[in-house]
Amino acid sequence: MPRDKEYHIGDETRAALQTKTGVRFLLRAKLKAESRHSSDVIPWAQGLSERVTKAVTAAAGHQPPHFAIHVNAIKLLSRRPYALICYDLFLHYDSDADHPRSQFSRKPNQPIHEIIKRANNYHVIRSKRLDDTVATMYKLLQECDHGPQPYFEDTLYVPLYVNGRRVERSKDGTRDPAEPEGWDWERGWFLPDEDELKEAGGEEEEE
Repeated sequence: MPRDKEYHIGDETRAALQTKTGVRFLLRAKLKAESRHSSDVIPWAQGLSERVTKAVTAAAGHQPPHFAIHVNAIKLLSRRPYALICYDLFLHYDSDADHPRSQFSRKPNQPIHEIIKRANNYHVIRSKRLDDTVATMYKLLQECDHGPQPYFEDTLYVPLYVNGRRVERSKDGTRDPAEPEGWDWERGWFLPDEDELKEAGGEEEEE
């Protein structure tokens, strides 16, 4: 039988969970959605973030009746089937405090707490080395994508942005009317550097 998952929470993350503001996490997980399309990936990422967060907060000694998660951005890597999920946790959930939560999630610069899975162990630590990298990624997405969050980026089939609207490769091969004539998805548009983020977790990821 596989042994139970173990969660190791760093002191700085434990302290952050005690605050009344949000906590920003970066989770690196093996992609297990039905496709690389946002319509499949976003619900998968949302559900995974909620499951992992529930276990992490319980391991840290918190069992609130309600908590809120806001998924900010999802980035699919091209070299291996992994996703980077940037999301905010509001552990001290207050249904009347939506405005402060929205303000927190709109800001690209927030301390990053990294969730790393190795074998059956989760390590949740404050990762200062990722602060600038994640903030830069977030800012770039904010500049080109004027739609609602979560922002979505697939570095294998990089989306276009037409007047701030994301246009991505379809699941069924149909052509979006906003897609430029003769566009070749295999060619790509702008390929961000993955090297800074490829060490954002262990080699073996998520359930």
